[in-house]
Amino acid sequence: MDTIKDKVEELVSAIRESAEYQNFQEAEREVQKVPGLAEKIREYCWKNYELQSGDTEDLYERLEEFSAQYKEFRRNPVVAQYLEYELRMCRILQEINARITGVVDLMI
Repeated sequence: MDTIKDKVEELVSAIRESAEYQNFQEAEREVQKVPGLAEKIREYCWKNYELQSGDTEDLYERLEEFSAQYKEFRRNPVVAQYLEYELRMCRILQEINARITGVVDLMI
């Protein structure tokens, strides 16, 4: 178990030291400089999540409405950069998770 803990710590360190994480942290700092922007981004992300995980009925129309509603918001360079780096971090974490769960044969 100690070997696993050590390797997890190595992985955490590698993530923290990665350019992707550093870029994400810088984008987060830029967001924090604008009062209320973090809350607006969380709202955007939550609505996006609900849209993606919700009912598929009228999905195209709801996607169009969502895109139109947040078109100007997404044009904000601070928002766009934050969302881009957040997505990159999410993909890295998903890849790590998929790699681990793909090797470990658990009946979940």
